[in-house]
Amino acid sequence: MSERFATMPEIKLAADEGRLLEAFGCGTAAVVAPIEAIHYNGEDVKPKDATGPICMRLFKEINDIYNGEKNVDGWTVTV
Repeated sequence: MSERFATMPEIKLAADEGRLLEAFGCGTAAVVAPIEAIHYNGEDVKPKDATGPICMRLFKEINDIYNGEKNVDGWTVTV
């Protein structure tokens, strides 16, 4: 396993080959926002499932931390 930036040509190829399973963005305001399509070179590049199992699991984990239902290595402090 590795972590690196992917180029749009790589993402498009993965979508064309059926390997782009999910796409989403994360942040403090949006928590997890599924990406249904990326408009690139005049066409929409779409993952198989915008709200797949990884997206949904991450959404639940972040919300559990936010709501105080889960404490991960001291990320939250009750005041």
